[in-house]
Amino acid sequence: MQESKTILKEPGKGGEGEMTVLKLCGTTSAGDAQLARDADYCGMLVGVDWSERSLTLEQARQVAEASGVKNVILLCNPTAAFAQEVANVLRPHALQLHCRERPALVSELKELLPCEIWKTVHLPSLDGQAGPSAYAEAGADALLVDSVDVSEGFQRLGGTGKVGDWAAVAALKKKIDIPLFLAGGIGPENVADAVRSVRPHGIDLCSGVEMRRGHRDPEKVKILVRRFRETVAEISELSCLKEEHSEE
Repeated sequence: MQESKTILKEPGKGGEGEMTVLKLCGTTSAGDAQLARDADYCGMLVGVDWSERSLTLEQARQVAEASGVKNVILLCNPTAAFAQEVANVLRPHALQLHCRERPALVSELKELLPCEIWKTVHLPSLDGQAGPSAYAEAGADALLVDSVDVSEGFQRLGGTGKVGDWAAVAALKKKIDIPLFLAGGIGPENVADAVRSVRPHGIDLCSGVEMRRGHRDPEKVKILVRRFRETVAEISELSCLKEEHSEE
């Protein structure tokens, strides 16, 4: 039996009275897509040559059909033409631009495509990447704040397992008037703290529920989803109690 899902009010800004949602990214197979059914979004990488989790369009189509939830397709520095092809074939809920895409591409894709356009921003900032407000002003429907691993002397993106600066993300959330997802080094052991510390619109994770790169661990997924839902329900209950007391 599936656990009940917490549905975010639409439209959402990730505010005090709203429920946080969950995205499992880096999905590489139909079996792993089915493990994402207790999340709210299933994420896949398409055409990302440097990632072991990347899929072809045909592979992504098969995975998307198995997910049973809203699909988000992650792209890295795509052309507008390639992004349009991906959207036409896969019909995702959103395209997630993950690398050094300019705000102008966000605006262009918003004009071209019916799906949402999400933008990843990194802390510390990537060389050549615009600031969060520039993407929001360009029309991005959501921002995902991810960590960057520079331990090997270069900027490694996505699925690094590196925990980000949650205080900085919480501060950014107060300045940005669109939904904000928290990513970077989140797993069963710290997902509750992540939700409580930042109160984001959503949590986005990949390596935190894998047994090895590109392969999910069913037990880790189960534990993470349970802890995530319990924490969100706890925060929601406290928020309701606070509202009741304020009305007295």
